[in-house]
Order: sequence, then structure tokens, then C-alpha cells
Amino acid sequence: MTISAVQTEEVQVPRVGPPRIDSACLLNSNIDFLERNISQLAIEKDLLQKNAESCISILELHIRKLLLERELLVRERLNIVRRLTVPVSSDINVSCVPIATLCQFLDAADIYSYRATSKQVYEQCHPAESRLVVPHLTPPVVYLSIEEAEALVDSLCLGMVETLFIDAKKPSGKSLMHALSSRGSELKALRSLRVSAAAETGDFLTNLSALMAGLRDHQIESIHFSGLRSLSLVTRLIAKQCFAIKHFKVDYFVNGHESEVSEIPHMPSLRSFVFDVADVVHLPVSVISALLEAVEDRKAVEMIYLPHMQIAGQSHEIVDFIELLKSFNSVRQLVVRFRRLPLSVKEIVSLREAFESLPAVCISDHFIVMLDSWASWWPKQSSIWPSADRITGLSVFREQIDFESLGTTANREWLRLTRKQKNLWSGKIAANVAKLYLRTM
Repeated sequence: MTISAVQTEEVQVPRVGPPRIDSACLLNSNIDFLERNISQLAIEKDLLQKNAESCISILELHIRKLLLERELLVRERLNIVRRLTVPVSSDINVSCVPIATLCQFLDAADIYSYRATSKQVYEQCHPAESRLVVPHLTPPVVYLSIEEAEALVDSLCLGMVETLFIDAKKPSGKSLMHALSSRGSELKALRSLRVSAAAETGDFLTNLSALMAGLRDHQIESIHFSGLRSLSLVTRLIAKQCFAIKHFKVDYFVNGHESEVSEIPHMPSLRSFVFDVADVVHLPVSVISALLEAVEDRKAVEMIYLPHMQIAGQSHEIVDFIELLKSFNSVRQLVVRFRRLPLSVKEIVSLREAFESLPAVCISDHFIVMLDSWASWWPKQSSIWPSADRITGLSVFREQIDFESLGTTANREWLRLTRKQKNLWSGKIAANVAKLYLRTM
């Protein structure tokens, strides 16, 4: 068979062209994309506008403040000129000045000399009219023997002493403590007591205990002990005063007594709780929770300062403790640290937002620092924000939470915030930071 005799059959292969594109579907997709971008841009525009309005209001506030300061300085200058040109009158009615106000600005000798011209001061001193009125008592710098200290105490009107500061480091401190140890019942107006024990033992602590035992029950409102060697001693000293104590501060320099923290009695009238130590010690979360839960008026608390007490406990206990802290959102200072802070990023952001009025904040995975003033150990504000207009919601969000220690970034978490949260950060929180910035520059 020859090739020409073979009939070849041509196979028809269909042509495949480019896929047909539904132009309507593509158009709708583009429209949706543009609408989303327009919506996002509108949100960003709204935030920028609010931030600009906030900055303008802050600048206006600063201008008003400067104008007010200028007006006050002008008035002061006029008053100085007037005093220089007008003869001073010798007829001064001292009796119209309240004794409580007068005593704050005069020493013992001044008050004693005014007794002759002020009937009010005279009545406050009567019947011990020959004694000096000293509202604020502290040991003199010069050395006093025990006999000299007792003579000094005998010359004072102890019933008008409001604040007492005994410093064992002063030469006269131990002698004055000895002289006062048996006179506690006479200190009827005493409201504030500060004792710097300087790790003293023996007679000084015995005299201190005697002084505290002689005071009326629940009369001391402010207690500050430093340098005591035992927390059990602190507990014994304040046992009769715990219901009146509003301000409690202990500077503690000896380790090894962590278990004694649980012995500190509840103080329902507490306004500030400061417990500072030289080194980090452990504090069960149940102990500090019980102390804070006993506070009757949480909105009145101004300070919770535990910089070296490392709080530890079960994760659910720490979470409950954080919720308890949120109820103290009127504080001026809140400093606590943890062995580990078992909170999610969302919970930490919520914690910061609960204290929106505090401008100076730093939160990490193991500590919380919230202050109404810029901490002296922090970098200068100008090194973070060169000018007040650089203080935005995002920049504050980035600086005040250590997202790196939490395993994320500020930009990523900012995008997860709701619009209401972004408004809070860009409005109130950033505005408060800017106000602090302007006050301290």
C-alpha cells in the first residue's frame, strides 16, 4: 500500500480561549474594597480630628494658666509696692486668727509670745498657761540627757501636740522617747506618729511600746515606722490603733520575716498603704487581698505602694486581685509587682483603661506602676515626646504597656481595639498625659 492510498482522517481539536470574566462581579468586588477603605479612612480622619481638637484644648488650657499666673504676679507686685508705701499698722487683731492655722506656721516661742495678745491661744493653753504650745514635736539636733529631755517634756503642753516624730539617729531621739514613754495618756490630740528606729533594740523599743500602750484606743490616723527589725512588733504597736489608721507606712530593712506580714491587722479606714523593703520578699496574694477588701471606702484610697513585695498565688487568685485593684481607681499612686502576671493582653489593656485619669503608667508581665506624676527614675518625657503635639493615643498606648514582654506589638494590638477604646486612648488618656507633660516642662 502506498502512502497516497492511505486516507488520513483529520481530527478536530477545540480551541481553548481565555476564561470569561464576569465584569459585574469584578465591579462589585472593587466597590466593596473601596467602601472598606473609605470607611477606614473616615475613622482615621475622625481620630485625627479629635486628637487635634484635644491638642488645641490643651494649648488653650496652658494659655489660660499662663495668663492667670501673669495676673497673680501683677497683683503680687502691686501688693509689694503698696506695702512699701503704706506705713505698717501696729494694731493687729491676732485673736481672729484660728489657732489651728496659726500653729502651722509658728514655732513654740512665737506661739508662746502670742499668748499674751490672743485670747484664743490663751484659752487653748489654759490651765497650763506657763507651758509651751508645740503642735509638731520632733527631737532637737543638740544632745539631751534623759533629765534634760524630761524637763523639756514637762515644759510642753502635751495635750496640744498633734504630730510626733522621733528619730533614733538624732542624739536627743532616744532621750525624748524615754521621757515620753510614760506620758502617752497626755497626748490626747496626737494624730500623726512617725518613728525612725534605725534598727534599735532594747530600751528604745521598750519605751516605744510603752508610749503606744498609753495612747487612747484608735486615735492615731497616720503611722510611719522605719527601721524596725520585726514585723510582729509593728503588729503589736498598731493593734490598738488599727480602726483609726488612715495612712500606714512601713519602711522595713531586715529580711526573713515575710510570714509575719499576714499578722498585720485590717485597717478599714485606710487611705494609703505603703510597705517598702530593702530587698524583694514574697507576699501571698491572699494577705494583701484581705487587707484591701477590708477597706470601707475604696474611692478615698490615695496610695497603694508595694514596690518590693512580690505578690504570688494561683492564677485565678491573681486575676481576682486585679479586679479588686480596679475598684481603687481613684488612687494617685499604684505600684505592685508579681512573680508573674497571668493576664492576657486584652485584660492588661482593660486594666490600664480602668485608671484613665492617671497619666504616668508602665505595665509589664510582672509589675504595675501607675502614678499621677512622672517618676524621677524614668527617662525624661521630652526624650519620649519631643513636643506635646506628638502625644497621641497610639504613642501613649505604645509607651505605657510593655508589649514586647507580652510577646506582641503595640501596632498589632492597636488594630484590635474597638472604636470606643481608640477614642478613650486618643481622647482622655492622651489628654491627661499631655497635661502632665505641659505642667512639668
